[in-house]
Amino acid sequence: MSTSRTAAKRGRNRQAPEVRAVEEAATSEVPLALSIALEHPTLSNSPQVLCAAARSCEAWRQAVQRCAVCNTEVVLEPERLLQRLGSFAQWLPKHAALVEAISVMAEQADWGGGQALAPHHEAAQQLLQRALQAAAGRADAGAAAALPAGSNAGATSSTQQQQQQQQQLPQLNWRLTSFTSNLPEAPALLCVLPACSLTHLHLELQSCGAAARASAELSQLVRLRGLRELHLRGQHYASLPEGFCLSSIGQLSQLTALDLMGSWSGISKQLPALLGQALPLRALQVQVRDIDDIAIVLPSLAHLTQLTMLISRSPLPSAAGASVLPAQLQALCLVKCKDLAPVLALSQLQRLTLCPDFAERQRVLELVQLPALQELHLDYRFAGLATVTAGYARMWAQLPQLRGLSLDEGKGPSSAAILAGAAAATQLTNLDLKLTAYPTPVLQSDFMPLCGSLTALGGLEALSLDANWLVPGDALALTALTGLTRLVLTDLRAAVGKSAATALARSLKQLELLHLEKCSANLGSAAFLAAVGQLKKLSYLGLKGNGGLTQQGLMQLTGLSRLQQLEVDKGEKPTDKDLGRFWAAVRRQ
Repeated sequence: MSTSRTAAKRGRNRQAPEVRAVEEAATSEVPLALSIALEHPTLSNSPQVLCAAARSCEAWRQAVQRCAVCNTEVVLEPERLLQRLGSFAQWLPKHAALVEAISVMAEQADWGGGQALAPHHEAAQQLLQRALQAAAGRADAGAAAALPAGSNAGATSSTQQQQQQQQQLPQLNWRLTSFTSNLPEAPALLCVLPACSLTHLHLELQSCGAAARASAELSQLVRLRGLRELHLRGQHYASLPEGFCLSSIGQLSQLTALDLMGSWSGISKQLPALLGQALPLRALQVQVRDIDDIAIVLPSLAHLTQLTMLISRSPLPSAAGASVLPAQLQALCLVKCKDLAPVLALSQLQRLTLCPDFAERQRVLELVQLPALQELHLDYRFAGLATVTAGYARMWAQLPQLRGLSLDEGKGPSSAAILAGAAAATQLTNLDLKLTAYPTPVLQSDFMPLCGSLTALGGLEALSLDANWLVPGDALALTALTGLTRLVLTDLRAAVGKSAATALARSLKQLELLHLEKCSANLGSAAFLAAVGQLKKLSYLGLKGNGGLTQQGLMQLTGLSRLQQLEVDKGEKPTDKDLGRFWAAVRRQ
């Protein structure tokens, strides 16, 4: 064998120079061609794909090392977070140029139970900070290497070295555009994020002691001059830090989308100062409350001349005869609408969601006057003045733009009228009904059919139903709604059961989201699991509150290649190890 290889080598050495040149050119083009292929997001948006390619052969390894595109999205979820962060901290400094987005979401405890998770969060914070600092330091070193050569004589070798370093710059550039995290001390990471490239920032602010100390670092927001989207969401009564002025966000001159959500101390004083500025916003979401129970009323927003989308849980200011909303608004959601006049003045409004919280609710019929309105969603879940009556329910069919309806009424005298009104609104595409009876029905006479009345809504795409007083098997009627892409059934118990659950999974082929909670579905049924396994469009599956799921049954669902989230009861079966095997099998699809 060695003799043959030697002879072959001698033969190649005797080849004409032209032949050797062609072979060398072809060989040198392989990494270039592969690098071009890696520019496609399908190949370069996943670290797993890149690592697999780099391990396959030398040519792919070189292609990955030279890849200059920035498409990779790194998503680190609570499951095995510390282990994954450890690997990420080693991987990121060498491949920072590939990374476009980083999302790190840790497990969060219920209110008052965060102490047990504190060591876990602290370790995760240290690993993530180490990774980001290393990437930032490597990028700074690369930038320094790219500086022009000095004017000192005899710098030829230095210039050559600089040229070599500049050729490596695509590997060193830190071009992160998006960062998301709910770690308690995540604000402390703002100082190491690349200010020149970051455009999207999403932080979920916590309320523990460590979070309070780290939140002071929110002042670093102003250095991120390129931010276009900012999401600050307070969890568990987080407080705005002392010394942090919310109005400083106004210094972000490129900010086009702002999302403020949660219960914060001091927000009632700071919010008007922020929104009173001439912000360049196109989208604004304000769903906040002051934990001191100070009422929040939005200031006039008419001066925001670029704003086209607004979501608010706070009422609008009273300004008789004056415009308080930007005339160019195209999408509006008002969780508490006490005055319809400012809404009726919006001639360009196309999508509207509101909770009619004014005394004369029949005024909703005036919404048909909006010339550009295409989609209307009425949400009665937060209405405080009165329950929905038969008179209100009859109005729904008279609103041709009505596409969505949400109610939380409980079972009562108006239940039949509500169902009749909803069934008559055949233009609906989204229906959310919570009609829970208190106390839980026990007598046979307390149970009634409901689902059959909804079959006339053939255009429904999303249905959410929470009712504990339906007759056994009632949900079987929902198999007629074959256009559904989202189905959420909660506390229906025997109204679903084994037979109806299987029939629903077999009939509703377009489902992308299926949530069956406390629906007496038999998760040990091979027929049911087989039917669910054929819902190839599913990205979410919720099966909590139903018994019988085993490790073998869980593996019947591994063909759901688009599945992103699975909610099941945690206990002896399936175990965390079983769930790990399940997700590994899903990702191999």
